[in-house]
Amino acid sequence: MNRNTLKEAAVFALLLAIGVAGRWTQPTWNFTPLAAVTVIGGFYFRQTMPALLLPVGVLAVSDLLLPIHDSWPVMASVYLMMFVPLLLGRSARNAQGLRRGLLLGISGVLPATAFYLVTNFAVWMFKSTYDATLEGLLTCYAAAMPFYRWMLAGDIFYLGVLLACLAIAHAASPMASRDLAEQR
Repeated sequence: MNRNTLKEAAVFALLLAIGVAGRWTQPTWNFTPLAAVTVIGGFYFRQTMPALLLPVGVLAVSDLLLPIHDSWPVMASVYLMMFVPLLLGRSARNAQGLRRGLLLGISGVLPATAFYLVTNFAVWMFKSTYDATLEGLLTCYAAAMPFYRWMLAGDIFYLGVLLACLAIAHAASPMASRDLAEQR
């Protein structure tokens, strides 16, 4: 196994551990590093497969100790919504300059917003908690607003922390200056 493969395996394991621990120990509902870990995975890994396996792994492992979703369509919507931060991370990886910064900035806001809209629509659609009316849908969204706010705050916070850690690790790397020179 070459040095880059070992480094990527270590980063994968670290991000997986951060994501799982964040979901298991969340002091406030939805204030977790899941979306941020997924953005960083999409941004960091050269190959798509580890970036794709990361959020699925975090969800699958952490779901072992979390309350079970009583609706498969709702659970599927949760898993599918992790493709939003993954795609944003991949897009930022392939972008340069201001566009990269913009994509990373959007990555702090868009995943929570898409997650809120889609998963709560699924709750309204596939569970009998809310009336199958527009008023029922709006009630569902209103009830989920505190979770959305905490997820949004968590995404912004953890993405900032993980991006800072990535920048520090890159700057501290003996290869960093050579990598930067090769990119120019």
